[in-house]
Amino acid sequence: MKLKRATYRHIEAEIYAYHDTLKTMQELRADIILAGRQEEMGLAAGGGYTTSKVERRATKLADSLLLREMERITQAIAETYVRAKEEARRVVWVKYGLAIGWEPPAEIRALMEGRNRFDMSPDEMAEILAVDRATFHRYRSGFVYGVAERLGWY
Repeated sequence: MKLKRATYRHIEAEIYAYHDTLKTMQELRADIILAGRQEEMGLAAGGGYTTSKVERRATKLADSLLLREMERITQAIAETYVRAKEEARRVVWVKYGLAIGWEPPAEIRALMEGRNRFDMSPDEMAEILAVDRATFHRYRSGFVYGVAERLGWY
């Protein structure tokens, strides 16, 4: 089975935005916790049954659908990345700029210096990595399909 083009591109966009998503998740958690502190200070009005402030904060944190989906996607990307081979990590770094607990080799980093990965063709990226174009596409697609599989989208 093949991924739909829109799904493939959506996963690629999530890979590109991995670090931004982590930052947004931290901000969402902080907002939820700060909202709870405002309730403690009596700034937020509310009715209904009485529960502890910690319970309300924990419930808000757990019920945040957006936060849970962001966590699920970033976890799928990280797990797929951890299982990837060295060659695949190089492709992912050149294509998406993603390195999780891994540093790209200095020679590849030097070749990418001053280049915009969004303006580079797959052929140029394959040349930097010293691999065939088909190999570049195989590793790239393999990574995207691995993320899709972990998310249950494939």
